[in-house]
Amino acid sequence: MEEENRILVIDDEVSLCEGVRRALQPEGLLVDIAFDGKSGLDKVRDGNYALVLIDIMMPDISGIDLITSIHEVDPEIICVIITGYATVELAVQSIKRGAYDFLTKPFSVDNLLLSVQQGLERRQLSLEAKRTQAAEAESRRLAEEKSRLEELDRAKRQFIRLVTHELQSPVSAIENYLKLILDGYVSPEEVPDVLQRCIHR
Repeated sequence: MEEENRILVIDDEVSLCEGVRRALQPEGLLVDIAFDGKSGLDKVRDGNYALVLIDIMMPDISGIDLITSIHEVDPEIICVIITGYATVELAVQSIKRGAYDFLTKPFSVDNLLLSVQQGLERRQLSLEAKRTQAAEAESRRLAEEKSRLEELDRAKRQFIRLVTHELQSPVSAIENYLKLILDGYVSPEEVPDVLQRCIHR
């Protein structure tokens, strides 16, 4: 699917964005660019991105705050932080907020490709796990529905057996009375009484 190849770079450095595009496009990835957090978030809302590379230091919104907003749109989007101000504290804070990886500027093409490829694999695994969970939930629902229908079918068969049994006895009695009348074992004076018995059965 095309969305699995779509990458968004949100960074106010034009040269970095173009460098990332040149590095990723030969790998068959479609790269879009946003130069500030707001337009980046608008692109996320409008497009289907698999992975977003986000600069921490931008004029309008912090890249770390942007992670939360992006995940509100799609929790499965992989967010990779890129920054020239790398500290352990910042890296930990980014990961806690939902970043998948943390790249320090300047980074090599190899490091970029490794982070992006691993992020896309992580997304695929996560989506596959969700599909499996959904299929298992649907399977359980169908099994419960089948069990419920089987129970209804058993109840219906039991009801039919009960009704058949309850009707069989009076019908047999009526049939015997009528045979007695037809065979002449009941005198004409007794016929109304026998017929009355048949009616009350």
